[in-house]
Order: sequence, then structure tokens, then C-alpha cells
Amino acid sequence: MNAALQLLFTLSLLLFCSKEVHGHHTHPLSFPHTSSSHGDLDCRKAFAGKGKASYGGSAHAGLVHPHGPCSPIKELSHLSNDMPKLALELLKKDQERLEKHLFKKRLPRDHFIERSLAASTSTRAREETTSALRFGAGNYIMKVGVGSPRSDFLLMMDTGSDLSWTQCFPCDSQTTCYPQASPIFDPNTSSSYTPISCTTLLCTMCSSTGNCQYSLFYGDGSSTFGELAKDTFTIGNATIQQYIFGCGHLSQGTFLGVDGLLGLAWGSLGMPAQTVSFFGGVFAYCLPSILSSTNTIGFIEFGAEAISEDNNARYSFTPMIHNVYMPSFYFVWLKAISVRGVPLSLDSTPVFPPSSFDFFGTFVDSGTVITRLPYTDYVTFRNAFIAESVNITILPTDRDFFFDTCFRFNDDSLIPTVEFHFDGFDLPLDVENIVYPWDLSTNTVCLAFAPTPSTGGPRLLVIGNYQTPSRLMSFDTLGSRMGIVTSSKMC
Repeated sequence: MNAALQLLFTLSLLLFCSKEVHGHHTHPLSFPHTSSSHGDLDCRKAFAGKGKASYGGSAHAGLVHPHGPCSPIKELSHLSNDMPKLALELLKKDQERLEKHLFKKRLPRDHFIERSLAASTSTRAREETTSALRFGAGNYIMKVGVGSPRSDFLLMMDTGSDLSWTQCFPCDSQTTCYPQASPIFDPNTSSSYTPISCTTLLCTMCSSTGNCQYSLFYGDGSSTFGELAKDTFTIGNATIQQYIFGCGHLSQGTFLGVDGLLGLAWGSLGMPAQTVSFFGGVFAYCLPSILSSTNTIGFIEFGAEAISEDNNARYSFTPMIHNVYMPSFYFVWLKAISVRGVPLSLDSTPVFPPSSFDFFGTFVDSGTVITRLPYTDYVTFRNAFIAESVNITILPTDRDFFFDTCFRFNDDSLIPTVEFHFDGFDLPLDVENIVYPWDLSTNTVCLAFAPTPSTGGPRLLVIGNYQTPSRLMSFDTLGSRMGIVTSSKMC
């Protein structure tokens, strides 16, 4: 009798412990409100963000998703109410960006842009110089002032591009420029506009008037061409004089209808390098989730004060790695990815620290939507996720569908926890960062990760913005460190 009671007690204890472990390493399926109701969101204030530098930065601006309810491009904003169509649009552009930009058998575009500020018009340049603007549907829009007096433009912020540019007069929008959200910039109206001379060391392409030119060619045939110049850029209340940018007089393509691009990459023409005397090479941003963008507004801040110990954001930091082959990107050491508390054995999460000379690694990219893993690592991750999920029904998907793991769930369904382990801190992901709500009316969601394109290019793991929304993230280019506030969501 005592033996039977002891056995019953042992089984009960094991069952209790199993439930405890299960509960600590799984999530029920629940999502932020995603209906068409925009609540009390005031889109007139969207580009002002919170109106001031909340975390100590010396410049502040709001961030808006191009497909969100406050997007100035109305033909894109309506997709915020249709999750399947929004996913197809985002992931189609995401895939094009990766295939034609990041994962070709070459060095990335900004190596060539920085080498020649837009190289030559040769076929090689056309094939190898691409931009996140065309392929990065996941980029966010911010308002930037250009000129004296300032004219405001809606530019896509991109941590993967160095050179900033906008369209300029003379430019006929019907033939030589694409339609954009704001009036085209006229350099003649700015007292601080100065073309860059061909005699400067950074110039390799000159006009007949002696001014330095740039040209960027994109994988889909889109392009922008014009002159390199200096002018005053304004972000929030901060004024940056003699900022080098591209003044485009001939631009062909769609470019999502925005006015241009603001380059935030690590190269010498990126904003962190150009504004180091103003902002100390530091910027931080909080990207609003596309699932809850109906009632939240993101922001971006510049300035070393944003990461000081005195501000009210408590960052966890990890070193950034300046990769010599891909110098514009923000590489970090992702030591492991765990599923339900168990670290996976992945080739892309090395045991030893990566070096600056590796042709592989992990980088954070504001313009990539969902996190991408090398194919074999993705299969390992996906299989572990499915094996540790409870009461889900896997659905068949087309071979060419962007998501390959979609399933239906019920009230008893559970999915495993997923956690990124960086060198220095861990980042647990919430449910809405792990799966995408494809159709909540039928309780259908999809695993929001994907393999990198099979192009034979470098073995790269790209952390997309879908996995880090509402997190305050900082990039300290002088201190070579990336920070994330892991304790709470900040927008």
C-alpha cells in the first residue's frame, strides 16, 4: 500500500513539474487588436513622434510604417486592415530585397556606393548596386527637413544604406521623376545648398559644369541620377549643416511614392558618420508593430545622451562587429536561438566570437521584415518549433508561398517560447514576434521566420524588424555596440 501511494505521489509530482516547465516555456495564442478601428490615433502628430527626445537624444522624429494607417501613401495604407494582403505585399518585397540585394554572390551595394559614390554606368554597376528602398517594404518613414529655409520630406530610414537622397528640380515628374508624396525639392530656394565640386577626393563622376554626380541603379531597372551636394538637414529641432546627399534629377521607378531615403548605415556617408560631431555617432529607434500600429507611433532619436546612464531607458548592450566585406551593416554575435528553453545547434550561431573578416554572421536590418536563417538552420528551427507546439493543425501551403509553416489553433493550443541569445543579454520574443496572424477569423497563423534565398551567397542570418517591434534599440557606432531595452516595450 505504501509502495502504491509512493508511486502515485511520484507520478503526481512528475505531472506537476511537467506542467510547470510546460507553462514556463510555452505561449497561448493571443494577439494585439488588429481591427480597422484606429482608436484615438492622431495622424497629424505621427511624424512628430512623442514631440521631444524622450530618452535623452538631442534630435527626435516620429516613424510611420508605409502600410500603416498614418501612411501618406494612401494606396498602401489601406492594407493595414487586410492581414493576408499586407503579408503578401511585405513578403514579396522582402524576398526581392534579399534575393537581388543581400544574398547575391558579391559584396553588398554600399561597398560599391562608398567606393565611388555611385560608381559608373557600366553593366556591372547596374547589377551590383541596389538599395533597400526598392526592396525593403519593411522600412519606416520619417520627416526630414532639407534646405534653408527648410522644406520637409518623407524619407525612408534604412540601416543598410549610406547615401541619403531626394528628388530635386529641375525634374519633370511626368518623364524624369516618379510621383512622390511631397513637392519636389528646389535647390534654388535654399541659401545653404552647395554642389560638390569634381575636384574633391570623393568624386569619380563629373558633369560638364564641374559638379560631382552620383547614379544608383537598382535590380528591377529603377534608378536615380543627379548631383552630390551639401545642404542643411533638420531632424526635429536639430540642424545639421553641410550634410552630403544626392540631389536626384532623373529617377525612374516606384520607390513606394516616398520622397527618398535617409541612410543610417555604418559607412562614411551614413548619417552616424556625417553627424558624429552633433550626435556622437549614436542613434536609437522604436519601430511600432504593424499589428498594433493603429494605436501606436514609433520614433527615432539621435545623440549620445540617448544611451547615457542618466536617461530613463535601461539598455542591455552587445558588441557590434565592423565586417570589412560588408562595412555598412551592423553585425553582432548571436550566440544561440533557443526553442522552449533549449538552445538549438545552428551553424549560423557560432560558439566563438565572429571576426571582422568572416564572410558570414548575423546583422540587424531595419528594412528586412521577418528574420531569415540559412536554409539548414531554418529547417532545424522550424522542426523544433513544430515538435514543441501543442494542439495545432499544420496546414498545407504552396511551394512558392512565402510562409511554409502555417497552422490553425484553438483555445488549448500552445506554442514554444523563442529566445535570441546575444553576447551580453537574452531577448525573449512575444507571441506576435514568433507567428504572423494570417487570418484570425479562422484561427490561422504562420511561423514568422523564413530561410534565406538559396543563391549560394554568404551564410547570413538577418534579424528583421518583425521580431523587434516596440523595442527601443540603439546603435553606438563609435563605441561599436548595439543596445536593446529588453525589460519593456517603449512604443
